[in-house]
Amino acid sequence: MRDPGLARVPMFRTLDDTRLGEIARRHTARSVPAGVVLAHAGDPAGHLLVVESGTVSAACHGRDGSRVRFPTVTGPAVVDKAAVLGGGGHTATWTTTSPCRVRRLPATLLRQLIDTVPSLRDHVLRHLSEQVNQDRRAVVRRSSGRPAVRVASWILETGRERAGRVGLPGSQEGLGEEIGLSRVTVNRALHDLAASGLLRVEPGAVVILDPSGLAAVRDG
Repeated sequence: MRDPGLARVPMFRTLDDTRLGEIARRHTARSVPAGVVLAHAGDPAGHLLVVESGTVSAACHGRDGSRVRFPTVTGPAVVDKAAVLGGGGHTATWTTTSPCRVRRLPATLLRQLIDTVPSLRDHVLRHLSEQVNQDRRAVVRRSSGRPAVRVASWILETGRERAGRVGLPGSQEGLGEEIGLSRVTVNRALHDLAASGLLRVEPGAVVILDPSGLAAVRDG
């Protein structure tokens, strides 16, 4: 029987019903409330974290004690695939930010599926490629000295450069942690962008009104 939760996860959509059913029987999902740590940074990444529903955040601390936040993940999704494939430790501490349904799959199972299911292997390769590109864009974003450029770049990338609502990761403070700015600086940049008619600020979110105008700010 096809497991509806597992089947919605993009990585597993092409698996046949028999294989999905076998995975679901051997590795059951569990309900997890908000505020639970699923994995700590540095812990051995021996299991794949499959978030079938809900949202999780990732963060780690720099050598100077500063907190760095990574993009929030909303299920259905799989988190930290690169760490699991690399056989090392988790690169961040993953915490549920809403009630979630989570399934843990052994790393050996992921490697077996990659070896035997070409469509799944292609999905993983595309994901890793996009992750590298995202990391490079994040480095470029952080290297900019202008807060408005960093904020505009993040908003456009997260909103896929389209008009519409974009949720902030942990409000303005969380966005600051993600792009290396203080909450006050993020607030000031958002106020300036809003005053220019490029976006509207809402509680916990922004609404992109003028994508091309934001792109002009980003591109300086």
